This record gives sequence, structure tokens and C-alpha cells, in this order.
Amino acid sequence: MLFPLRAAVVIGGLSYLALLKDRPDDAPALPASPMQVLPAQTLTAAWDAMSPEVRDRIAREGMDVFARHLAPQPAASADTLDEADRRPAWRGVGAR
Repeated sequence: MLFPLRAAVVIGGLSYLALLKDRPDDAPALPASPMQVLPAQTLTAAWDAMSPEVRDRIAREGMDVFARHLAPQPAASADTLDEADRRPAWRGVGAR
């Protein structure tokens, strides 16, 4: 789900920059900080407009992603042996 979103942002950004290359004078002024684009009041109002179930789900999924990035990931096993390979062949006198 996150890959298509990232791809759309990158493709959109590159397309926008390609248009700016052709006409640099038509470029809109960029804000000094990202908070000028979405002020805190707008974000707070959007958060309050959501139902409690949606807010809980967003918070839970966000914490899950955050925890996955913080938790050390176990190293992938390089073991390619089967169970039969781990048992040594019988060495000794065979049954009589």
C-alpha cells in the first residue's frame, strides 16, 4: 500500500519539476516551512472530525509501523539443511 503512494509522489514531483524547468517564471512561491501548508488547527480539526474507531485504527497502525522500525529484526537464517541432512548416517554393524 505504501509503495504505490510513494511512487505517485515521486512521479508527481518529477513531473512538476519537469514543468518548472520549461517555465521557471510561472512557479508558485514555496512556503518556508511545511507547517505553513497545513497549520496545526487544520490537522486538529481533521483529527477531531474522524470517528473514534478510525482514530484508534490509525494510531494502532502507526504504532505498529513505528515499532517494526525500532525493533531489531532477526537475521535471516542461512541454513539450507533438511532434517535428513542433520541426522548422521548410521555407522556400525548392520542388523544380522
